[in-house]
Amino acid sequence: MSNNIISLSDTNIGDRVKVVEIAGGRKLTNRLMELGIMEGAILDIVNCGGGPLIIKVGNSRFALGQGVAKKIKVEKLGENVSIN
Repeated sequence: MSNNIISLSDTNIGDRVKVVEIAGGRKLTNRLMELGIMEGAILDIVNCGGGPLIIKVGNSRFALGQGVAKKIKVEKLGENVSIN
């Protein structure tokens, strides 16, 4: 694993990240999987201004609370990605 592993809540707007671990129970993990958020998934950070985190997964956007975002460990793949 890389030294770029951080929690999803520590990302910045425009970052592209890959999910490497979800440190939650079965219920949380299953719910995130229903949204397409699982190990290996690529996420784009749309907004992270202190409240809910807005992420883009494929063509969908989701809001995640900071508590959930802290349980998702990611690896940064790039910065300043164009979010359309």
